Amino acid sequence: MSIPAGSTSSAIQVPTDVKQLRIIIITFILLAAGLFIYFTAGSDPETLLFERIPATGRQHTGLILVICALTLLSSLAGLPVFYLSLALGFLLNFTPALLICWGVNLVSVMATFYMVRFAFSSYFTERYGKKKLIRRINRRIRKYGPWTVVFSRGIYIIPTNMINFSFPLSSISLPAYFLGTVIGLIPECLINVLTGYLIKHEVILLSSPERNTWQALVIGGFILLFAGIFILLRIRQHRRKKFRNLKVVPYEG
Repeated sequence: MSIPAGSTSSAIQVPTDVKQLRIIIITFILLAAGLFIYFTAGSDPETLLFERIPATGRQHTGLILVICALTLLSSLAGLPVFYLSLALGFLLNFTPALLICWGVNLVSVMATFYMVRFAFSSYFTERYGKKKLIRRINRRIRKYGPWTVVFSRGIYIIPTNMINFSFPLSSISLPAYFLGTVIGLIPECLINVLTGYLIKHEVILLSSPERNTWQALVIGGFILLFAGIFILLRIRQHRRKKFRNLKVVPYEG
């Protein structure tokens, strides 16, 4: 039986391109971090940091554009974007950081939707379209509609890349997915940006701990609380998945 040339090339080329894109993005991030360390090795870290924080909103437009571009490429490649949203919260004031984060993530998510459903639909449908997760999503879409997307993103348990690549393979319509994404990204971006914003102020307060001890403790407590909740939710999700695979119901006292 002969195999059409187009289907063969798409089935091989797509995963290769995605892997190459991931390698390029990770290499770029490591290279940028290495260059930053190299050129700032002779500077005092505290002075360097606190000189940069007040001016980032005015003088680092190029850096913000790079973060936005990396967010788009990382979403298309299935890489995490949490640290990029956190960086926006660290670099900018809270409101502009939240708006930029929400906007660039919305564009990135919809670009991934078009890539999976339209550009390479045959490859993704053939490889992942019959997964149990897709059937589960379809059942919830029939019951809740676009709120399925809102809940999936808003509860901050399911990995973002899994949501981005699963829903395009489901039966959800484009308008419903767009509406659910517009609403669902708000709590996700809020948590990410707020974490980066709190980390920035924690660093500023720790620069003079004798005057800002209580403020530093309060903000540090919020950061630890966010981290603890996130870790506990991920552990709970992992345990549920493990027991589901073993077909065992965990005891809950």
